[in-house]
Amino acid sequence: MTTYSPAVQRVPFNVVDEAIHLLNSEAEPWSVHVEVRVEASLEEDRLRSAVARALDRHPMARARKTATERRAEHRFYWEITPEAELDPLGVIDCPNDHALAAARVDLQSLRVPLAESPPLRMRLARHPQGDVVMLNVNHAASDAFGAVRLLRSVARAYAGEEDPVPDIDPLRARSLRGLAGTDDAPTKVRRAALLAEKVRDLAFPPARIAADEGSPRPGYGFHHVSFDRDRTKALVDLQLPGTVNDVLLAALNLAIAAWNREHRVTTNRIGVMVPINMRPNQWREEIVGNLLLPVRVSTDRGDRGSLRSLLAAIVRQTRRIKEGGTAAALMEVLGRSPALPLGAKEATSPLLRLSGARLLDTALLSNLARLDDPPNFGPQAGDTVEVWFSAPARMPLGLSIGVVTVAGRMHLVFRYRHPLFGPDAARRFAERYDSALDLFLSM
Repeated sequence: MTTYSPAVQRVPFNVVDEAIHLLNSEAEPWSVHVEVRVEASLEEDRLRSAVARALDRHPMARARKTATERRAEHRFYWEITPEAELDPLGVIDCPNDHALAAARVDLQSLRVPLAESPPLRMRLARHPQGDVVMLNVNHAASDAFGAVRLLRSVARAYAGEEDPVPDIDPLRARSLRGLAGTDDAPTKVRRAALLAEKVRDLAFPPARIAADEGSPRPGYGFHHVSFDRDRTKALVDLQLPGTVNDVLLAALNLAIAAWNREHRVTTNRIGVMVPINMRPNQWREEIVGNLLLPVRVSTDRGDRGSLRSLLAAIVRQTRRIKEGGTAAALMEVLGRSPALPLGAKEATSPLLRLSGARLLDTALLSNLARLDDPPNFGPQAGDTVEVWFSAPARMPLGLSIGVVTVAGRMHLVFRYRHPLFGPDAARRFAERYDSALDLFLSM
């Protein structure tokens, strides 16, 4: 039950918050990465003030993990402080793209501590082709939709614009169980299917992407790809079954299979994790917090026999996910974690990382779709010309692709763990993915 005091609000972690917190580590930080580039430059003091006002606007942006929990308790709690306890913004000069890439790696490879609020860090990167605002949010506190919403508040405060929020309690809205729906017949069917998947994974884990140029370094690397308006429009206008996201998923399956074939690695079942947004349509891009649930879309070698059979297999699964029952079933499965005392949960988290490796999918693809209202810092800053985002990808999964479309251009981030890829290998994998998309564009 949520409790309130004049100074600090105390709210429980939801099931996603807790799972992420227990699996977070220094080597593989669960950082949500979002960045925005403007045409011109931003004023440091003005931006710092805008960040402070944005944090005031969103309670979870001021959250810290409570330090007073009793070890016998069964839940972690957030404390929502009246104001942020530290300034999250740093400024860095990036005279070229190499320096910008290094700044990105440094920021996103940081596990943001939760002992003080806010649970995030930001950088203003000075660049000759336009300043870049970078954001790293500890994923235990918010998902990518929430991170983009926070940046939108920063931009509006900087531009001196109104920043309306929906008439809902943003802390109570984090109740995933309430959003997931009821335990009806479709839910029971999907729950049984999900549990069967987990049992199967223990015996037959999903395929792994072949490592190339890997190194034992902690943290992440990033490879950015931007499609021009013509290519983006061609993908959106495809007259094929399913959605653009289904095509993106199908292309990823093809790219993984081709990559592994080149590396002489057998590829049987490929499982791609796809986060689904639990926010209702009327506030789809609102609320800072974790309101995404992970689902799997998988294919076997038979499905990948032709482009049409592959796409059909994916469309069948994504339609079933949308039909209902999946979210509530996921909540049931996630909610069945043992009610251990907190001390025991934290002590066993290394075991969770090891045993959970067999349950991890082959890769992750997350698509924020088209942002009709990207963060806009006002006329002095110029247009927002780029928006990039990505989700973490711990080994042995090791690769996540974040997709967002802004101003008619699709932006893709290939985010990888260093044990999986080196920079050149990541570039070559992205080229395989691009070639796979070409196959669907030529159908």
